[in-house]
Amino acid sequence: MRVPIVVKYSILLLAIILTTAAALSWYFMDLLGDEMESELHKRGRALTRHLAYTAAPLLLSKDDAKIAAALNHVLKDSDIVEASILDHDQRVVADSQPNQVGLVFSDPAVPIPEKNSDSPEAIRVGDQLVFVGSSTFGGVRVGSVVVRASRLAFHRAIQSATSQVLYITVFIACVVIVLSFLMLHRTLKPLAQVLEGTRRISQGDFSARLKVQSNDEIGDLAEAFNGMAARTELFFRYVDKSIAERLSQDESLAHLGGQLKQVSVLFGDMRGFTQLSNQRLPAEVVLILNTFFELFFQTIYHYGGVVDKTMGDSVMAFFESPRTTGLDHSRRAAMAAVSMRSAVWVMNQTIRETIRHEIPTVLEPKDFGFSVATGRLIVGNMGSEQRMDYTVCGPAVNLAARLQEETTRGQVVFDRFTAMDVEDLVITKELPRVCPKGFKASQEVTPYLVRGLTAAQQIRTRKLLQKLFVESFFKAHIADPSEEVPKPTREQITQLRTIAHGFLNRDPAQFFVG
Repeated sequence: MRVPIVVKYSILLLAIILTTAAALSWYFMDLLGDEMESELHKRGRALTRHLAYTAAPLLLSKDDAKIAAALNHVLKDSDIVEASILDHDQRVVADSQPNQVGLVFSDPAVPIPEKNSDSPEAIRVGDQLVFVGSSTFGGVRVGSVVVRASRLAFHRAIQSATSQVLYITVFIACVVIVLSFLMLHRTLKPLAQVLEGTRRISQGDFSARLKVQSNDEIGDLAEAFNGMAARTELFFRYVDKSIAERLSQDESLAHLGGQLKQVSVLFGDMRGFTQLSNQRLPAEVVLILNTFFELFFQTIYHYGGVVDKTMGDSVMAFFESPRTTGLDHSRRAAMAAVSMRSAVWVMNQTIRETIRHEIPTVLEPKDFGFSVATGRLIVGNMGSEQRMDYTVCGPAVNLAARLQEETTRGQVVFDRFTAMDVEDLVITKELPRVCPKGFKASQEVTPYLVRGLTAAQQIRTRKLLQKLFVESFFKAHIADPSEEVPKPTREQITQLRTIAHGFLNRDPAQFFVG
């Protein structure tokens, strides 16, 4: 059973408080009892001694009235319950119980000493203390006195004090527990935030940050966590998250080498990049590339692909299947390529409208060619122990790259294996056989040009594009990084989003042009 730290420490603190209070209470009650017992002894001896001194001459004169008066005077003390005055023959002369007068004192628990003693003896009998003293006159013993003091008042005082200590202890314990619970909860609350932030990072959300609320170790922990999260977020901008998740789930993959698997490889390349880079500033070229790459990466991640690398104006990705015999990798790769082409069409139309409405931007419409090839490839880590890349290697990679070179502006081309797996998803047209660069004449392949989408895939692609073209996308990519062009206003950015969704919502769908 999971017990929160706050509860654990509250219970521990409660146990410490109660144990300490019990030990101190026991010690002080025992000390108090000893002190009260000692005080009762002193009072009893003093009263017994005084009564023996007073009764001595009265016994000699046999003045029974004064002897009874002296006895009654002693009985006025609230702790004295019984008293007796005896003559030298141990016969009761006066007693708190009149029926005992004239009888020989015969209590076996209270022996009458035969010798004189300056200090009365104290004997504990049940809940009473019995004091026996000699009554002497001129050094001659003329009788004895017996005084019984009750210990019940003593016990009641101890019990009352114990109860008060108990009540005070419980009250203090409750107050301390409530205060400690609140303090611990406040102190440990940042730890819960650290736990939540760590969970978010483990799930791939590297934007998690903690608010530094104290200037102590907890604050230092929050600052250290934020530093770690920032560095992790920066690191995963250079590493595909899906690769990191695979390596974390299976550490055996984090070694050099790979395994032979059925994989689909996707290539995308900008058309007219050389002319663009010669005519525009480097910062503007980077902004244009990143705008399209943002669409591509989000699409590849949506379909479960891995961005292998970007090479200038081109991007390479590959798609694996969880099962060695699965064919979904080719279907996901094909739909990723088609969706990327659709995103380029919507983006280009939006840029044209941006220019027409004189909204400030450095973007310009650009076309891309896409290709997908499927085959058995080596998938794994390549490089050295100091620097490894999780990538693919094999003929299908070369074929996808060469087919992409054969495409013209805006085309999406599949190899025969990919086209066979996606006949129910897209509409294709068989192209003349070609011998890609680097292949032998006997290795001619048949490319398949994508001409359209089935009705079901048009709906799914439209939903994906609607998620891609949100206001935050235009806000992040439409501005000029050199600050030479004024940034569009929020109203203009909202207008761009509306324009993009206008192209997406046309019926029949026009976002894919084969």
